[in-house]
Amino acid sequence: MGKDSVRLSDVRSMRAMAHPLRMRILGSLRLDGPATASMLARRLSTDSGQTSFHLRQLARYGFVEDAPELGKGPRGRERWWKAAHVSTTWDDLSALGQGGASALSDFELAAQEVWAGMLSDYLGQASRGEWSQEWTDATHSGDHLLRATPDGLKTFVLALYALIDEHSLGAEAPDDAEQVILLIHAFPRRHLT
Repeated sequence: MGKDSVRLSDVRSMRAMAHPLRMRILGSLRLDGPATASMLARRLSTDSGQTSFHLRQLARYGFVEDAPELGKGPRGRERWWKAAHVSTTWDDLSALGQGGASALSDFELAAQEVWAGMLSDYLGQASRGEWSQEWTDATHSGDHLLRATPDGLKTFVLALYALIDEHSLGAEAPDDAEQVILLIHAFPRRHLT
């Protein structure tokens, strides 16, 4: 995890992010760039009062920050926001007791809702022909089973992240490059008898 990432390692920050609209706001600032509360309301089909409230909550915990370099608008009243980090990871807080397990569960349920919405948006766009055949052929969904030890799984995940870094085009991306969402879950499963 680099300096551009934030790790949720305490109950308070986990609870602050355990809200689907907050996750969507932070995601939009990361993926679509800095915005005002009104711009975010239009992007996310909500109202600016809700986005303003949730932006303040996100700022309180350091997930977003003011972007004064973008100006104040013609009337000097616009407040621009940007994401403070490019990615979020989190610890298993269940060891902290009931508060940790509950915060982790709420956070992950909210994340699942947001991720399912993103996938649904893509599938709808693809079914309407809004993506080229090349893009629809390149997308992938699936599940895979592997057998590993805890150390083996850690090694695999680190190698996977290195592969992601290797294939991310960054600033030198060609014109036909798009943002790609890659969701990763790696967890053990007990064999049912």
